[in-house]
Amino acid sequence: MSIVKAARGFGFGGVIAAGLAVTLLSGTAALADKAAADRCATKLPPDAKAIYVSSAPLLVPGADGRAVVTEQTRGLVLSGKIAHAKAAESAQAAATCLVLR
Repeated sequence: MSIVKAARGFGFGGVIAAGLAVTLLSGTAALADKAAADRCATKLPPDAKAIYVSSAPLLVPGADGRAVVTEQTRGLVLSGKIAHAKAAESAQAAATCLVLR
């Protein structure tokens, strides 16, 4: 499932989903710095931090970052751990830190 389809399934705007996709795909390897990513995550709002915490361990070399964040966000929304209304915004915020890993 593409991130845009997943985002629409959650009611996210296509623009936010596309921005998340670009963020996760741009320059990840060149910026790999787990400590910097973790420092970034300490500044995230609670919902974004939950997405970061659940996604970070799954972002191993070769993993599809878009799919990881989409699935983790979906799971957190469906389990009631994060707000549906802010899921897209939270995923975008988490992605800004995840790309540093």
